[in-house]
Amino acid sequence: MPAAFFMHLPICFVLTTGLLISGHAALAQAERVVNKFEHGTRTNSQPTGSWEYFEEAGQLALRMNYDSSRISYRRPDTARYELRIGDTWQLVHPTRPPGLLGSRAGRREALQKALRYPIDALQQQKQGDVLLSYVVQPNGHTTDYTVVSSPLPACTQEVWRVFNQLPDHWIPAIYQGQARAARFYLLVHFSMKLARSAADLAPALPNHASSGPFTDVVEVTAVGVERSGRR
Repeated sequence: MPAAFFMHLPICFVLTTGLLISGHAALAQAERVVNKFEHGTRTNSQPTGSWEYFEEAGQLALRMNYDSSRISYRRPDTARYELRIGDTWQLVHPTRPPGLLGSRAGRREALQKALRYPIDALQQQKQGDVLLSYVVQPNGHTTDYTVVSSPLPACTQEVWRVFNQLPDHWIPAIYQGQARAARFYLLVHFSMKLARSAADLAPALPNHASSGPFTDVVEVTAVGVERSGRR
């Protein structure tokens, strides 16, 4: 590069920094986020600095520095994933596994809290699994959403309503030196249970669980209370 470029660069940097300090520093608002799934800081609603993400049992899954856009730690993963290689999908061990840029355990819990048993399904006493497949593209975003199975359109609509509200930031897979598309699944099990009394409600509620590296499993349970018939 010409020497003039390096001569003007420090001046430009100083002027720009001064403008930021005078115009925007007072507006920057930092918020510390600490919960069982993530630790980090948001500045103006955006993650900044170092963040740590955890799984259900508290294991550190990912440490990401948003200022440098670098991953400093990722939990070891030797599982096989469905990757698109050429024109086919193959189950392989990627050099870098695909994964959520965040806590998948936290994502499952967010899904579980937001999903509701559709009224139409309750009225028809329908239960079963909504299986949704989607593809994490090499750019880190999801596409190609496909409903593999569903007990009722209302259940599909409910899953899509909540899924569509989730953050869409992923770490793409690397295989044979190239970023590859990876297929993931979301399985939502809608079930209806009957409890003899209100005391039975708490143990009847389900716990979410993961059944594999590329499948998230969430349960939505409608719990009814059996009445004795006496007035």
